[in-house]
Amino acid sequence: MGAKLGKNVILGYGGLGCVIHRRAVIGNNVTIGTGVTIGGTSNCYNVPKIGDNSKISSGAKIIGPITIGSNCFIGVNSVVTKSIPDGCLVYGVPARIVKNNIDISKY
Repeated sequence: MGAKLGKNVILGYGGLGCVIHRRAVIGNNVTIGTGVTIGGTSNCYNVPKIGDNSKISSGAKIIGPITIGSNCFIGVNSVVTKSIPDGCLVYGVPARIVKNNIDISKY
């Protein structure tokens, strides 16, 4: 069993340096930069789920039993440990929502 990737998932430079948990679920039309980690935590079975049309910038870490909504943008080197609703721009360590209701086509 491996990660479930939707249609048109793009891995920057062929997934260079990316780590994606084998139970992760990634939606359609998601772009994932280099050096991204999508993984679980000790003592917890559930792992991240990524919604459709989201963009994950290089170096981002998405960790734990969380859900990233559709049409989200995760900034460079952000560490996301909490679920994010649809249409949000997040960045930072730890990541925080800096803008809601974004138009993902502008990112």
